[in-house]
Amino acid sequence: MKTNHRIQSLALLGAAGMLMLSACGNGGGNSAATDGKGANGESTVIDINAKYDPPVDISAWRYTESTYKYENGDTIEDNIYTRTYASDLGINLKYDWTVPIEQFDQKMNVSIASGDLPDIMWLKNKQLTDLAENDMLYDLTDLFEKYASPLSKKIMLQDEASFNTARIGGRLMALPRTSSAVDGLPILYVRTDWLDMLGLSEPETMQEAVAVAEAFTKNDPDGNGKADTFGLALTKTFLTDSHFGTSGYFAGYHVYPGKWVKDASGQLVYGSTQPEVKTALKQLQDMYAAGMLDQEFGVKDRAKVTESVAAGKAGLFYGSMSAPLSVIQKNVDNDPNAEWKALPLVSVDGEPATPVGIMPITTYYGVSKESKHPEAIFKLLNFGMQGYDENAEANSEFGISENNIPVYLYNFIAADPAKKNLNAHNNAIKALEANDPSGLSAEEKGYYDRIVAYRGGDRSNWGTERVFGTPSSFDVIDKYVNDDNYIFDAFYGSPTAAMVEKNATLQKMEEEVFTKIVMGQSIDTFDKFVEDWKKLGGDQITKEVNEWAEKNK
Repeated sequence: MKTNHRIQSLALLGAAGMLMLSACGNGGGNSAATDGKGANGESTVIDINAKYDPPVDISAWRYTESTYKYENGDTIEDNIYTRTYASDLGINLKYDWTVPIEQFDQKMNVSIASGDLPDIMWLKNKQLTDLAENDMLYDLTDLFEKYASPLSKKIMLQDEASFNTARIGGRLMALPRTSSAVDGLPILYVRTDWLDMLGLSEPETMQEAVAVAEAFTKNDPDGNGKADTFGLALTKTFLTDSHFGTSGYFAGYHVYPGKWVKDASGQLVYGSTQPEVKTALKQLQDMYAAGMLDQEFGVKDRAKVTESVAAGKAGLFYGSMSAPLSVIQKNVDNDPNAEWKALPLVSVDGEPATPVGIMPITTYYGVSKESKHPEAIFKLLNFGMQGYDENAEANSEFGISENNIPVYLYNFIAADPAKKNLNAHNNAIKALEANDPSGLSAEEKGYYDRIVAYRGGDRSNWGTERVFGTPSSFDVIDKYVNDDNYIFDAFYGSPTAAMVEKNATLQKMEEEVFTKIVMGQSIDTFDKFVEDWKKLGGDQITKEVNEWAEKNK
């Protein structure tokens, strides 16, 4: 007898995003052989969806978060997922322990130190590396090829750079909890109605962007006869903020403050200490002196800067793909003439500006080398991936319950497509061009409907058009992807020992020094910063980061 459970929940943008999930299991099968060989060594056909009969116990650990809610007596140990694992897969998932996420690292380290490992464990990068080095993890390389479903492989390999962070010495020692690799890449946003007002073209170089910022500051782009506008919007945390930050700006100078990058010799170096940063800071300093930056940016958080944008005071900023929805829509709501456009990053020279993102892997799923059923992790993985099947039947049973409880959070082995939102954009565009949304998922149909509403005159849906329609932020991200023009922070491990001890002080010093330089302190202060950074722990951190990189080749 065969039973199917298909689950799907509406995925939303940003922090409120919800996973589309589903499960598919086969009843009545036998436990598949791990190596795909019969008793006499002959090859056998592996049924990757076969239900264990008799059922098997799989031990595990995990963390929970404060957002988890339960109903009908459910717990993280006993819920719709654990019950379906048992009924459809023949897997009795037994948690050795679960703890709030804030306690996870400590509890995990204690368990590892005692050698008390379950069959399947949630890990951070450092623990993954340590366990692999001590030969305590099952090598999943061959099992992935045999047991991961075609859909699971398609989803997990959308971003091979992220997937390969689970490889150590070329072997797959865990499954990565994949997520979007490109959504956070920086984009330049410009107010195009102001460009039209002043007879300016969209900037294509850093020099042109600075000229636009100057015109937005000095030439009354809003036509109110007052000197009350400025060019580039920044927050007081401009080095780290994804909206109103400077990651995209510095990329135009081919430097990456706050990130680790490879130098000419292949060693990892800290981006904030590279000589070209000084040139980029000098340009910001000149812009501040000329009034092109908000003179009070050093004390304004994102909410305050968003107010400036909403009030029509700023005309340029760097942000992520969600900015039209999370920031600019407020300006569009206030001003019927306001219009913005997402642009690729501009460069100070003939070399393309390459955006940098953060490696989107924070959790790995490892299997103990002592596990009797190492292939079970792939049955659980395949179970969770079926919700991304275009032919899956919509059923919210495993997504959001009737009482609005996000039960998808109970899923034990999960992964998201690296380009899910980018694909949603491309699918929506095709449907709009064909005037036919019949092939869209429920999520994509929602974007489609809001874009149609905007094009029909509903300005409240401007942001959806400018994210998932065209021209849009995903048009820019699509260009980055098609041009293979983006990189990741080269260090994605857990904080090193020196980082734990020194990073807070070093980061505070960096923010203070860079802010003072922008606001007029001698540009040569940068050289003193580099010297101090190295002496106060930076050299030791660099040593440890490169030791980590050598282990993770």
